Amino acid sequence: MRITKIEIKNFRAFCGAYQIDLHKAGKNLLIYGENGSGKTSLYQALKNFLESSDGEHQFKPHQNIFNSDAGYIKLHLRTDAQSKQDTYEWSETVKDETNDQLLINASRTKGFLDYKDLLETHYLHRENDVVNVLDLLVKTLLANTVSRETDRSLAEDWDSIQPPFPRRGATTQITALERQIENFNNELAGRLEILQVKTSEILRKFGYNIALDLNFHGLTYNKDNKTLDNQEILLKVKFFDRDIPEHHRFLNEAKLSAIAIAIYFSSILIQPESDLRILALDDVLIGLDMSNRLPVLDILEEYFEDYQIFLTTYDKAWYEIVKQRTSHGGKWKAVEFYFRQTDEYEIPVYAENKAYLDKAREYLEANDDKACAIYLRTAYEMIIEEFCESKQLPVKYRRDPNKQYTQDFWDAIKIENKKRIEHKNPALLAQKLIDDIELYRSRILNPLSHATITTIPKKEIEDTIEAVENLGTALG
Repeated sequence: MRITKIEIKNFRAFCGAYQIDLHKAGKNLLIYGENGSGKTSLYQALKNFLESSDGEHQFKPHQNIFNSDAGYIKLHLRTDAQSKQDTYEWSETVKDETNDQLLINASRTKGFLDYKDLLETHYLHRENDVVNVLDLLVKTLLANTVSRETDRSLAEDWDSIQPPFPRRGATTQITALERQIENFNNELAGRLEILQVKTSEILRKFGYNIALDLNFHGLTYNKDNKTLDNQEILLKVKFFDRDIPEHHRFLNEAKLSAIAIAIYFSSILIQPESDLRILALDDVLIGLDMSNRLPVLDILEEYFEDYQIFLTTYDKAWYEIVKQRTSHGGKWKAVEFYFRQTDEYEIPVYAENKAYLDKAREYLEANDDKACAIYLRTAYEMIIEEFCESKQLPVKYRRDPNKQYTQDFWDAIKIENKKRIEHKNPALLAQKLIDDIELYRSRILNPLSHATITTIPKKEIEDTIEAVENLGTALG
């Protein structure tokens, strides 16, 4: 079972309607996105959609604050490319569709991981001498794992030994509680043994001489204080066969991130079976340099072949490497998100099945001139930047690449156009088209983003779309 299309409307950063087509085969998705471009909102859309099946989330708190129209998230699913497509919706008005057992199982076996999650294995313990991962493992990572003997989840076993505890003289009830605690200790120890073996196996893929030990001595019931003692699973690390007592202070960020990733990946692999298996990684590799990121691709390929993977990054160089590595076989789709801002709201720029100009026309028809201008300006920028790159035109150097202005690329094209004319070669652009672009840049593309401009006739915006389209045609 795979997700074949995602529809998002007015959810978090997404202002308006967006569609991401993953084809009938349900491809994996690689996403590059600037900060604020919406990639994390997409990650949250998938995560919250599945978690809503257990009643964890309501849609309304996630509604985009700049658009009051009703929002939704729709997932289209297929068993395979030839099977019938099923559609599930989560919104303020449609709340029951996600209660389907397929989605409940997917939620319990999902793997959603961002960089903040990784910090729970080391950074959050910097003030302590030891790293205690009991809460992380018992309440989160292993909570949904099921015992083959009792057919109960670890979360259910954990809940069964929580307060209120029996009164001090209730011998029968105390004995029963201690038996439950013993059973819990045995169940947890069994899971930890499997997790430790799998974690060490994955960690070796990074090439580090590191060994892990999940040290658990078992919970005990303190009758006098009526407390559950020894709530510890201590993460012990050996580096080159040498014990590192405070590894979370000693090892560098790359090794700590690799340990965390190995623990999380291993916990996902021992979850219950599910027809829909999702692994979503939101910027989880920022603690690793490039050489340490490459093994992650091998790990994904070897251990998560049956999962549909969603991988996001803000690092364009890493995005290009992953895109190249995953370009064969047709299993991956690569997309890009960009961030644009007006004086009134922010909007992710993403054109999936439609070109930027088509999206501009769509927003114009919806009378959203500002969103229209954002896609128009993006189309214009993409056209001239890609042309300068493809023709290797000299563009004004700026030390800070974030201050590389659109005008720099436009000037480079005009200079090249002038040179061609001077050398009696065919011009790149007719003078009328240059004049049109100059006019519409000053009157439409730039000022339309500002709240003070509200009276531009629709015909002028249509003419701007046509001019940008002609520019793209002229530059090929």
